[in-house]
Amino acid sequence: MSPRNSDVAAVPVQLDDLDRDGKTKPAIDHGASVAQHEAASNATPTAAPSVSERVYIKGWRLYILMFGLLLAMFLSALETTIVSTSLVSITNALDGFDRRNWVVTSYLLTYTGFLVIYAKFSDVLGRKITVLTATATFTIASIACGFASTMDQLITLRAFQGLGASGIYAMVSVINPELVETKHWGSVIAAVSMTFVLSSSIGPIVGGLISENTTWRWVFLLNAPAGALGFLIIYLFLPANFPDHGTDAPVTSIRHRFSWESLKRLDLVGAALLIAASILVVFGFEEAGPRHAWDSLVVLSTLIVGALLFVAFILFERRVDRPEHPQEPVFPLRLLKSKGFVGLVIIGFCSGPPFWAALVNIPQRLQTVNGFSPLQAGTYLLPMVLSAPVATAVTGQLATRFFVPPFFLMLIGSVLLTIGTGMLSSIAPDDINKLLGFEAVLGCGLGTAMCTLLLYIPFVIERKDMAVTVGVFTQVRVLGGTIGLAISAAVMNGQISTALRRHLPEEEVATVLSLIGAANDLPDHTRELVRQVFSDAFSVQFKVMLSFCGVLVLAVGLLWEWPFRTAREVEQF
Repeated sequence: MSPRNSDVAAVPVQLDDLDRDGKTKPAIDHGASVAQHEAASNATPTAAPSVSERVYIKGWRLYILMFGLLLAMFLSALETTIVSTSLVSITNALDGFDRRNWVVTSYLLTYTGFLVIYAKFSDVLGRKITVLTATATFTIASIACGFASTMDQLITLRAFQGLGASGIYAMVSVINPELVETKHWGSVIAAVSMTFVLSSSIGPIVGGLISENTTWRWVFLLNAPAGALGFLIIYLFLPANFPDHGTDAPVTSIRHRFSWESLKRLDLVGAALLIAASILVVFGFEEAGPRHAWDSLVVLSTLIVGALLFVAFILFERRVDRPEHPQEPVFPLRLLKSKGFVGLVIIGFCSGPPFWAALVNIPQRLQTVNGFSPLQAGTYLLPMVLSAPVATAVTGQLATRFFVPPFFLMLIGSVLLTIGTGMLSSIAPDDINKLLGFEAVLGCGLGTAMCTLLLYIPFVIERKDMAVTVGVFTQVRVLGGTIGLAISAAVMNGQISTALRRHLPEEEVATVLSLIGAANDLPDHTRELVRQVFSDAFSVQFKVMLSFCGVLVLAVGLLWEWPFRTAREVEQF
């Protein structure tokens, strides 16, 4: 895209460091402090274009491109929760109630494991190639899911779908802020957060509509036309050399981006360790309960090996994060020197479990305990669907227009999230009206915390670390949600199995656990027992989620500073 284009605001640039184009760059001491890095950057004549020298897309091209990016994110986030109200239909058609959560978890496993990897690898391979590859993977896998004939096939294909969705989420989160000047970040980040929260929240409603009016297969097939549209828009309107477009820097060919000189900079071992660790830990939590005891060899071995792989990942990254090492670390450990960065990582991790537990388990509760249809169960999530995006938009304006310190916004969000989670843990089987109000409280806390998490980025890192930081924040949030969902499922399955076996014959227990709808065919007194058992199990789930909320509130203390900074102080980030 030429600087002469009327839709691009061009300014003078320096044409030296072409890191994103695969050119050789000066050796960087990854172990140095942030101050040393900044001093080195200022001292070298091969510095990348400064913020003021960047070229930004303007006008209708910007709006069309943002629509395409947000459409892709909308679809990827929608798929995380749309199956929650379709699980009953899916398990009845393909069997396997005891594996129902794997339809969600398999998606979240790959969704979680690749977020940081996509973000970091895009620094080498380029933003456009990375986001297009992810969008194509997601769309093709969605079509394949729609034609699955067994539960095992669906679970496997959902993992590939999550692989593509991971890249979409990571790259849209990285690209959107790079489209505009820092002073406009509030609006852009609010748009990204609102898209994610809204699509995740309405997923159960859309899933309910599909399950009641047509086959559950359209839960996945609807991504085909919309995904193709998003791919086309990104292909046509995102510059090949983004975000260094509009300069005299040469557009690097695909062949060069995938040359040995470029690929040898990728930290493939670190990426593999991170993926393996994430999968094993979540697998261990998911298997604990109905299929294996907590002290079984399967559960303990996977959890222990997963934990050891996380340790190995940190140790390996410490080795890679040295100036003489040719590879760029997936996760630069120097970021951990920032107290604020550590606090945001903990907050991101602990905000995930209550969110995913509510979106996935509330619709299931309403169907199994209250006899709601999938559509009815989905519509009862409307308080969360409406309150979370509103809170996100308000938070963005408070931070960037009225310059409210982000610390107070994060504190308010974490407290509301904790209160809402605690309220949901006290719901009786027929307390439907209370459920609606408690969802709204949780939604407000979630929207506020999510938006503030991204708005905090300029306060804790330098711009050169933006891609990996966004990837880390998104990954820990989804990883926390995945682990929290696996824990909640294990707790619920264990509670239900134990309680039912105290009152029902083994054959009836097996029937209820294998097919949710079987509870409606039981005698009246037995059906009431099953309703109460399921209700109690759902309450225990949210009590477990409260432990994550407690850690979240404490982690906000790591963001304390005096005097408090506002968005006004970081406009030149």
